[in-house]
Amino acid sequence: MKNIKLKPNIVIISLDAVRAQNLPFYGYHRNTTPFLTSVEQDLFIYENAISSSYWTMPSIASLFTGMYTSGHRLVVDGDKIDSSLCLLPELLQKQGYRSAGFVRNVYVSEYSGLHRGFNNFYSEFLLDKLKAAASLFSKNGVSHLQPPGITSLSNQTSNNSAIKKYFSQITARSVDILMDSGSHTFVRNFSSWMDDCKTEPFFAFFHFLETHSPYRAPLKFAFKFLSLRDQLKKFSINHNHLDYLLGRSSMTAEDFQLLQSAYDNAIHYADYLIKKIFRLLQKHGVYDNTLIIILSDHGDNIGDHGLMFHYFCLYDTLIRIPLIIKYPRHIGLTGRKAEVVQNVDIFPTILSLLDVQDKKPWEQIQGNDLLGKAPLKREKNLAISELVKAFGPERDHFKEQLSRYNRRLLSVRTTDRKFIFSSEGDHECFDLASDPAEINNLYPDNARFLDLMEKASMYYDKMNDFYMSNRKRIDGGINPELLDKSVIEQLKSLGYM
Repeated sequence: MKNIKLKPNIVIISLDAVRAQNLPFYGYHRNTTPFLTSVEQDLFIYENAISSSYWTMPSIASLFTGMYTSGHRLVVDGDKIDSSLCLLPELLQKQGYRSAGFVRNVYVSEYSGLHRGFNNFYSEFLLDKLKAAASLFSKNGVSHLQPPGITSLSNQTSNNSAIKKYFSQITARSVDILMDSGSHTFVRNFSSWMDDCKTEPFFAFFHFLETHSPYRAPLKFAFKFLSLRDQLKKFSINHNHLDYLLGRSSMTAEDFQLLQSAYDNAIHYADYLIKKIFRLLQKHGVYDNTLIIILSDHGDNIGDHGLMFHYFCLYDTLIRIPLIIKYPRHIGLTGRKAEVVQNVDIFPTILSLLDVQDKKPWEQIQGNDLLGKAPLKREKNLAISELVKAFGPERDHFKEQLSRYNRRLLSVRTTDRKFIFSSEGDHECFDLASDPAEINNLYPDNARFLDLMEKASMYYDKMNDFYMSNRKRIDGGINPELLDKSVIEQLKSLGYM
């Protein structure tokens, strides 16, 4: 009898705003991912994985298309992925896969068109439940649940005593950590959904939002890296990145340490959810023949470079992401690799793994096959990241006060060097081997970066051509009148409006 090779199942787990430097695989002093650490013998760790972008929508579009931002053209709120582009879920559907998306970020939904190709799409957005629960207690509670970028409702109310505000915040946060109804629910949905995938290979995409600011973890995980005293103190810390950048609120080193510990708690919780997914795959007997890809869309600034949130820069705090892959057993690939890779490399790797011959997806791809079977589309050991538009809807009002950030950036990175090209001429060079935190800008007096400067200039020209030909649309900003009210609420809840 002819030996029939089964197509591997594919699971991609995207952790919103998780930077590589906060995981033990990348030298972090805390074991924020105890489960993944325990199964490291099954994993392949990419030590220098770089995102194509610094925020969710263009980054996930790069994951689903194998293209950079200037290629897939998702730049500003209201952009939708072009119907002519092939998306990963669509391609897998054509390959006989049943696919499901489990997403809590509105940027990966019908809003952007990135839901295309999924047979089932589970989209439960965080704000809906939290607002309903917190409103039972007070408006102050609702406002404190909202991430940075929103005008606090507490500023608009009368009778706003400090004691009432404090207790409403505690109540609202308690609801937040006790509910545990977001990604945990998705894992339960995945278990039920897998029961219906017995005769066909499946593709599951998860996007966990708990690691996005404000960093939150259920009660069981809330004290892993924070004491009760620090948890209470965290309520009084500023979480609004605009207040910090505009000098309205000061932040101490201890404040940022508390925020980072809360961030680590959220990563620890995400590791727990990953464990449940692994166990479900093992329970169903499909673990060995499943490709599991764990990565993030971008990182976050927690006081780094004088910044908060994920805006305004292309430093490694935002673009160096974890990339951890459990390959199917028959491939036999485990270990570590220092060579620079990118999120745009995932699509071509899956095409290569499935031996897809269709020319259309290969023609659009700008990434490299991590398995090394397909011809290179980008120079080996080189990563490109783009920042096409610095100011989103909420920040447009502050262009003058934050004019130093009003620029387009393009980063070219190798394992040990980095050059950031700026539209304003304030370029930056970093020797990552001796200065991984990117503190000492060596531009323009270092001949070691001449090759990167030349490459960055070439890639920047391409990005800038795209920007100039679409300038009216890109700089026009978002028109709230064209958006559904529920979408506006979700964008606000994420701190983007």
